Amino acid sequence: MIRLAWRSLAGRRAGWAASLVALVLALVMTTACAVLLESGTRAASPVERYAGTDVVVGGQPFVPRARELRAALEELPSVERVVVELSFPTTAVDASGEPVEAPWDGPSLGHSWESAVLAPFTLRRGRAPGGDAEVVLDGALAARLGRGTGDTVRLAGPDGTRAYRVSGVADPPRRLTRQYAVFHTLREAERLAASAQPVRAVGVLAAAAADPAALRREVERRVSDVYGDGGAPVVVASGGERADAEFWNVPSPASVLSSLVGTFGVLSLFVAGFVVSGTLSLAVAGRLTEIGLLRAVAATRGQVRRMVAVEALLVTAVAALVGVPGGIGVALALHGVLVDGEVLPPSFTLSVGPVAPWLTVVLAAAVAQVASFAAARRASRVRPVEVLREAAAPAPRAGWGRVLLGVCVLAGAGVCLGAVASGRLDGGGGTAESMVLVLIAGVALLAPPVCRAAVLLLAPLRGLLPREGVLAVRNLRGQNARLASTVTPLVLAVSLTGTLLSVPLITAEGARQSERQRLLADHVVTSAGPGVAPRYAERAARLPGVAAASGQLGVDGELRRADAAEGDAAAVVGAGLVALRADAVPHLLDLGVRAGSLDRLGAASVALGADTARELGAAVGDRVRVDWDDGGRDTFRVAAVYSRDEGFADAVLPSATAARHAADPFQDSVLVRAAPGADPAAVGRELTALAAEFPGTRVAGADEGARGASGGGDAAGLFVLLLLLMINAFTAIAVVNTLGTATADRRREFALLRLAGAQSSQVLRMLVWEAVLTCVIALSLAAVVCAAVLTTLSTALTGSAVPALAAGSLTVLVVAAFLVTVATVTLVGWTVMRRTAAAPGGWAEAVS
Repeated sequence: MIRLAWRSLAGRRAGWAASLVALVLALVMTTACAVLLESGTRAASPVERYAGTDVVVGGQPFVPRARELRAALEELPSVERVVVELSFPTTAVDASGEPVEAPWDGPSLGHSWESAVLAPFTLRRGRAPGGDAEVVLDGALAARLGRGTGDTVRLAGPDGTRAYRVSGVADPPRRLTRQYAVFHTLREAERLAASAQPVRAVGVLAAAAADPAALRREVERRVSDVYGDGGAPVVVASGGERADAEFWNVPSPASVLSSLVGTFGVLSLFVAGFVVSGTLSLAVAGRLTEIGLLRAVAATRGQVRRMVAVEALLVTAVAALVGVPGGIGVALALHGVLVDGEVLPPSFTLSVGPVAPWLTVVLAAAVAQVASFAAARRASRVRPVEVLREAAAPAPRAGWGRVLLGVCVLAGAGVCLGAVASGRLDGGGGTAESMVLVLIAGVALLAPPVCRAAVLLLAPLRGLLPREGVLAVRNLRGQNARLASTVTPLVLAVSLTGTLLSVPLITAEGARQSERQRLLADHVVTSAGPGVAPRYAERAARLPGVAAASGQLGVDGELRRADAAEGDAAAVVGAGLVALRADAVPHLLDLGVRAGSLDRLGAASVALGADTARELGAAVGDRVRVDWDDGGRDTFRVAAVYSRDEGFADAVLPSATAARHAADPFQDSVLVRAAPGADPAAVGRELTALAAEFPGTRVAGADEGARGASGGGDAAGLFVLLLLLMINAFTAIAVVNTLGTATADRRREFALLRLAGAQSSQVLRMLVWEAVLTCVIALSLAAVVCAAVLTTLSTALTGSAVPALAAGSLTVLVVAAFLVTVATVTLVGWTVMRRTAAAPGGWAEAVS
């Protein structure tokens, strides 16, 4: 069978060329994804600030009862020293007055110089801070600011901006790559931390000859003794785990890459599967006469299927020789782009092991075998007598099983989309993208009958078409399999592109509408740095013409009924909480109160979102408990239940209580409302003048603040762009491949037309009409798929059935689809006719 398959391949190299190219491209895409994914899983974040410790007890965000824990750890005989690390957000301000962001979205933190030993930091120049007005900068930050010893640096903290003298520059053995560090005196650090629980970590330095594993076990036992069986929100880390304790609230570049490449890989496999399936089906469909001859000389259906399966396996093996190295090269190129785009740090290395290449080859082989089995199964059912009787046998029609499966897939997608529209199912962008994949799968399964129906719909237009157009309609109706193979990749590319580009726009518009409905404030103050300093809101509230002002602070925790049993998981809701000044909430937000009143909010009360109240079974007057991430607990009485909680918060809490449990004191934004009769523009000017004292702070009107309420990360945006470029490039090549193969196989048809009196220009115009009509059918199906998803999502999020679209990009894609399709069939058709006419036998030889 292998010898027969190899001879068949050698004799039909042109027929399998399209499948080979498709498999090569599929392997390139999937190998690149697999290599990046494997690199992300193998990459470990380097330990930076805790590299000099043996064991770290890290708080998330704080280490409660730090003094008690330190005393307990110092009693251990294998411990040489226990160092408490006090950390707080601080941001350096450059010469232009803008805050300096830490690299790779990491933290910029201030510390006391006593904790420098945890790295350990070593002074390269200067000395330790000798007074509260002096600081030591890490080397990377000093270079970024262009500051050295004796210079002045401005640092923005919770209480505003202050000037400090640089007394020294220090670096650890591994220079900081994901953060900036500033060191103060202990007294100044304690003042700037301004928290009841300022300790972020406790570092343990082992005595000489101490066993690291035994030391960790001893530390874990002491932590358990201090905090009891209930434990505490702390982690005990050693070795590489110290980086996780150091960056517990900062996603590592590896984790960001893994999550994005995972999505990238799934979509790549999806696209590759459809394209490879289409090209293999077309390759097998072009061999019906050969397969009929084999069946006529007593070849069984099983033998035909095995022959095609072995051919597909051999083509996959050849494709792997080119596709796997090409995929590694693409992964290297993507790595360079991501490093240049500052999505990945230069220290992130690409790991090319045996797992990724072999996995992609196995996946490609599996896809090719499934596609070849389906194509060979349909082809082997053709009756030999029919094939021998027909000069060009028609491809078998789609079976009832395929049609039924396609209908079920579309019906399931319709049910899900109906649930999104009615609000019974989350209508986020992830759901929409998953539904578009399901719809594309349904369209691909039903492509032959759908294309046949589409061509029949074109029949009434024949009176408006020229002769070449009428002939093109007849050709499309007679060659339905060829049409379906061309339409499917076009539908895939346009549908995916339209959805991936438009879903973020719709989601952002929904967030803006919700924000506009909630906001009573006239001005929204945000920051380009880590947040707005609490002092800004305090001073803004005292400005003339201001009726109310409050910072918004997002905190995390768990909500539960106060009377719920401790083990009752059903009575617990993992919640996103927003803290504001209780007396300012009714003046700044319209939350759509259903029960109770926001006027009743106070230091011991809370307002619950309607969904959260329903899950907890809580009503106005009931008591709920918040279990904070730092281990603290507070009980509140429910003062109100509100309905406008979508995209906002599960509960609104008093800021005086929540601030004690926040990871840092900076606020997400500040809401300001002008007093009745006051000029909002004048208030805005006062706020802008105040913002000059807080670098990075931006003042916007309520509408502008709502417009900036949502947005995606740079990493996600860059990956979506790369994903769309690769998908569309792959699809364009697949369309060219499919059209080129299908057109080249029509040599006999062109010869018949020429012998019947048609001119070459008329044949070419017929091909152009076929290409145009093919694009019209494909784009119409893609528009239906996109409309089903986007209108549903838009209705659910914005209340409007007219979705926001990336019109410019989609227009370019549509024009490109027409140009690629028309250019391919025209060029290949012209080449085939020219070579046929130049052959010794000319057109007569081609017919025979």
